Amino acid sequence: MLLADDQRGGRRLGRVASLTTAVVLAVLCAVLGYADGTGLFAPENWLDAGFVPRNATSPAWATVVFLPLLIGGSAVAVHRLVRAAGPTASARWVFGAVWSSLVLMAFLAKLAYSALLLVVAGPGGLHLFPTAGALLAECGMTGAKYAVFGPLVAGLAASAYRIGVWRLHGRSGGAGTSGEGPESGETGTSGGGDEGGARAAGDSGPGVAGVAGIAGFAWLPAGAAVALQAGTGGFAWAGGPIPGGLGTATLVTGVAAVFAGVGLWRRVVSPRLNRAGTGVLLWSLATTLTAAGVLGFAPLWVLDGCLNGFGAALFPVASVLARVAEGVTAGVCAGVVCVPWVAELAWRRRTEPSAERGGLAFAVRWAPPVAIAAVLSLAAGTLAPGTGTAVASIGGPTQAAGGDRTELLPLTVLRREGHDPVIGDSTGRQVLLRGVNVNQLIDYGRPDPAKPTVWPLEDSDYALMARYGFDVQRLALSWSALEPKRGVFDDAYLTRVRTAVDQAAAHGIHTVLDMHQDTFSKYVGAAPGTRCRANASPEFGNDGAPKWATRTDGARACGFLGRDLAPNVQQAFTNLYNDTDGIGTEFARAWGRLAESFADDPAVAGYDLLNEPGPGNAPGVTSSILLGRLYQQAITSIRSAESKVSGGFHHLVFFEPSILWSGLGFDTTPPAGFAEDPLLVFSPHLYSESITMDQGLGVTLTSIEQGYATAERTARAYGTPLWSGEWGWFGEPDGFRARFGRFLERQNTDVLGSAIWVWKKACGDPQNDPAATTSGGGVVLYTCPEGKPLPSPAFEITALSQAYPRSAPGRLTSLRSSLTKRNLRLAGSGTGTLDVWVPGADRPEVRNSGLTGIRLAAQPGGWRLTAQTSGRYTLRVA
Repeated sequence: MLLADDQRGGRRLGRVASLTTAVVLAVLCAVLGYADGTGLFAPENWLDAGFVPRNATSPAWATVVFLPLLIGGSAVAVHRLVRAAGPTASARWVFGAVWSSLVLMAFLAKLAYSALLLVVAGPGGLHLFPTAGALLAECGMTGAKYAVFGPLVAGLAASAYRIGVWRLHGRSGGAGTSGEGPESGETGTSGGGDEGGARAAGDSGPGVAGVAGIAGFAWLPAGAAVALQAGTGGFAWAGGPIPGGLGTATLVTGVAAVFAGVGLWRRVVSPRLNRAGTGVLLWSLATTLTAAGVLGFAPLWVLDGCLNGFGAALFPVASVLARVAEGVTAGVCAGVVCVPWVAELAWRRRTEPSAERGGLAFAVRWAPPVAIAAVLSLAAGTLAPGTGTAVASIGGPTQAAGGDRTELLPLTVLRREGHDPVIGDSTGRQVLLRGVNVNQLIDYGRPDPAKPTVWPLEDSDYALMARYGFDVQRLALSWSALEPKRGVFDDAYLTRVRTAVDQAAAHGIHTVLDMHQDTFSKYVGAAPGTRCRANASPEFGNDGAPKWATRTDGARACGFLGRDLAPNVQQAFTNLYNDTDGIGTEFARAWGRLAESFADDPAVAGYDLLNEPGPGNAPGVTSSILLGRLYQQAITSIRSAESKVSGGFHHLVFFEPSILWSGLGFDTTPPAGFAEDPLLVFSPHLYSESITMDQGLGVTLTSIEQGYATAERTARAYGTPLWSGEWGWFGEPDGFRARFGRFLERQNTDVLGSAIWVWKKACGDPQNDPAATTSGGGVVLYTCPEGKPLPSPAFEITALSQAYPRSAPGRLTSLRSSLTKRNLRLAGSGTGTLDVWVPGADRPEVRNSGLTGIRLAAQPGGWRLTAQTSGRYTLRVA
């Protein structure tokens, strides 16, 4: 084929490939955006978001920023690459060029969109390094989505290219290449092109191939180090511990990525670009780095799986996606340094010929050690948590010292070198906290005015909880009842909360105060006659924020895959996270008012900042970075209020990931370092194999055991204890008993505590089926609509009432307790008083070592065993 024909053919094929890419990508976004109204798995939920932003927090900004950059940028990149390669490239080469360009462009488009969101939200309260890490993790996950969807786009673009090559051959009478020639070793038959002359394969561009092929890819280990740091905050759940930690992971991923990058560049990419201009070559280098980063993280996934298990059910799919996200981030971060570095060398080589033997040789020689130094510096703390928050500077005691009238001691966080932090009391004993959620103070919306939404909360409730051996209630509160008018707090409601806390304390039960919400507010319900698209239904408002704090900005009140993912609900959360009209500030002030009321009360274990917060309009930004900022605001307000009260002390602060964790078994979380308070407790809801979204599809993405593992890994990354604020809802009798038992057995194995949902459900609870004949889902059951008591399932009560240590000196090292009979075995090490709950009427049989002064005191439902320890101890109770 003549040069002129080759150039014209390249331009024609570039147009075909780029147009195909743009059209297929646009259709893919539209179809997936419609099929997945949540926007979790689709590229962006842009159809439900609308086409024109109506306000600063509108999700439609994705339509006018993210999608044009993604589609337009990908099309331009593909056009330039294919044009430069011409008809000599194979369809496989075009496939790779389109796929890698799409992944890189998705990262960059998401970065631009996320930057806009953060500008709208404002920089206040955001710490630079934690925010940067979370941002990189989210953009990497977007790139990973397109790594999954990309083969469809790339395959059709490559097919269109191949058809175009066939047509060119037909017009030229079969002259030239076939479009399926060898991938390497071609030298080009003509000069000209973008640079006006032919170049030897493997030397594509002024210094680009030679230098980049030798030293440019040495920057990949530095990119891997950054990606691993970012992933520790965003995807800590995806993998377990590896010997050598970050150093080993960086070595494995970095070396693998370098070999993959050099191989791809020399054998696949550069031989086809022998007439490309510098811009095309630099873009190709960036896409090659991105692809190399993805390939480099594959060995880490395999290594982690061999050491820690790949996870049951479909969890390997999720963990692979997280590793791909980290690989994309690694490649992009390496490119941020490598591409400008190579561009500068290329410019110097063109303008200073002597640099080829001087400056270039010097650069090649020093690039690897410089890259290694960058790895070490980045790993040492480039993305480490910030240097402090307002919380850390507040004065006042971090715990009270001593007992009180109820025998309940203030709780704190116990830390020991080489061990995970645990919840403990002020005498240094480990405390598990096992109990139940109480919803009887929630201000629910009323789907049926004839049915009560909650049962009255009475002292008899706490007497029965104590009979079952519970030592904690997670008391759900409603912001709408606490602050019905802006700036005006309802003292009568606070009195009801105080009564509940005091009644629980009288029965030896701690209280976790939980600012509860479901669907953000009871004021988000759809107007009568609302019509929703397929697979969506009109929203009903449950509970949460007051009316004055519920800003939906006209978003649709249609729930997709459940009530919590409706556009109006996510718009309300987005406005809360952005502090629109000061809503977030007022939320923090409400927490300050609560904390002031209970600042000196050891019966209050702590504060659960926000129940199952919604992901917002831009999950990963709103549900990670901005949620973390909201939490920081609330913590600052709480600590300030506690410090102002005489005798006040700092309580535990429980914080949750978004509701997507409850629905998937994992999710991105607020970045490590969002607050530096020492009394934080990570508190996800462990609903795997229960109400997670996968169960509705008839599959299991995250098993019960994997759900524990992901939560423990994330708590470890935060450096906090783990406590599950909700679990349960295992459905119909078939399989209920087995799943219920597996959950409690794993809880014992991992020596953890939790609160089951829920103590009592009323027939008018908006989460109840209106046609149900029982108030299912509660520990205490009733008939509906009559409200007559029903016996609770015997297995459930026996399992929940199992023997366990209420508090144990030092640290517990093992815990086993039967779910069907009285049989407890525990071991620990420490000095102090051991306090154990033992169910049953018969006097327990006790065997031990290391215990003295053993006492057994009968109480309703069972026994309290206390003993003194000094050093190692074991206990067996039957």
